[in-house]
Amino acid sequence: MYQRHTFSALLLALLLTPGIALAQTKVKSGFNLFSPDQDAEVGRQSAAEAEQQLPILRDPVVQNYVNRIGQSLARNAGGPNFQYQFRVVNSADINAFALPGGYVYVNRGVLDNARNEGEVAGVLAHEISHVSLRHGTHQASKAYAAQAGLSILGGLLGGHVGEGAANIINAVGGFGLNVVFLKYSRDLETQADVRGSQILAASGYSPTDMVNFFHTLESVDKSKKTNFLSDHPAPPDRIARIQREAQMLHVSQSPTTNVAELRQVQSRLGGVGASNTQIARTSPQSTTRTRPAMTSNAREITVQAPSSQLREYTNRYSLYRVAVPANWQVYEQGSAGAMIAPQNGMIDVNGRNEIVYGAIINHYEPFNGATGFISQSNANSDLIRQITNDSPHLRVAGRSGNTTTLRGTNPNTGITERVTVVTRQLADEHLIYLLFVTPDRDASKYQSTLNAMVRSIEVDTQARH
Repeated sequence: MYQRHTFSALLLALLLTPGIALAQTKVKSGFNLFSPDQDAEVGRQSAAEAEQQLPILRDPVVQNYVNRIGQSLARNAGGPNFQYQFRVVNSADINAFALPGGYVYVNRGVLDNARNEGEVAGVLAHEISHVSLRHGTHQASKAYAAQAGLSILGGLLGGHVGEGAANIINAVGGFGLNVVFLKYSRDLETQADVRGSQILAASGYSPTDMVNFFHTLESVDKSKKTNFLSDHPAPPDRIARIQREAQMLHVSQSPTTNVAELRQVQSRLGGVGASNTQIARTSPQSTTRTRPAMTSNAREITVQAPSSQLREYTNRYSLYRVAVPANWQVYEQGSAGAMIAPQNGMIDVNGRNEIVYGAIINHYEPFNGATGFISQSNANSDLIRQITNDSPHLRVAGRSGNTTTLRGTNPNTGITERVTVVTRQLADEHLIYLLFVTPDRDASKYQSTLNAMVRSIEVDTQARH
């Protein structure tokens, strides 16, 4: 009885504590080929390049003001434990942006036009959310996947994700002020609004001030640049979504506004000339794919028949286990992925592995971080759509439950292949999928191997990736 009462009292106290959410929306991170450590390294290199062209404001008082607010918000950011850094750009444009790994930039134009500290915090919380949800490398991953096709789902990237991180970034526009880090879809902006609202409430601010900053922009002299609106479109439905999220949060009845300190900062900025320099941004490389030259004769590839003896492979984080032919090799890819193939089962096409015989097993997040319940059927459909978009030579040839068969002639190998896709769903509605690949002419010879692997798959369905 004592324990139950103590727990109830503690729960009530927590719910009455400012910043504790009553029923906040769960925002899911999207498909990503990068690890959080790689996010930090990508951000570090990009920030070093960006700051060679950005007119960084060196005023310590203004810098400390923004850093104080930013660090307070970052403590409630969630996601990976990035070391957040905040910089003020001496530009009159009303704008802000973030680079992967915790590098957040706010233009002095935001400070000049904000009406209270809560509005400044609203802008910073939005950018922090892009970082914590890893939107920058998510977009880089999607851009690269559009070029790499089916093999990207196995996390191949020429062999190792870690070694290929710089190559991926360079392939989609390079480090620095890359537009994949700076311009987001409406869905990703809405995610940042929702998560930003949660961060504001948890930090003693009101999400209303995020909305108020949009209204502030409406009253700004139209001769001033307001790039925040062009880079962060604010249609009425986004404002309504912030307001709806605010109703689900426990917001302090006396949120921080701190107008006096902001006025001191604005007065200090009045003595500093602002730059109107336009910042050049790099664009992703074209995703148009041309047929690469094959470095081996794929049509004549021969492999040893799969052994009837099986051995168990267990993912390093125990996310799944699967039995594989004893004479096949397992090549781990990142935290969840593995490629399983016989000797000579892969060929090199312009430095990238193309699987001809073998299997890929990996993790997939459907619908790029969408909120709300996702059924396994809908998740499967999204995965198949991703595969056929990235490898348009494949067409659905059959479906049975959670198994889908695809067929088509691979333009990189010249082989008509059959790809069998089998999925299992996790507690967070993500998928563990198995792609089993063979030339179509040999599919019947490998059916027993496929069946044995599928029967053996054990997935920790309660895992959250």
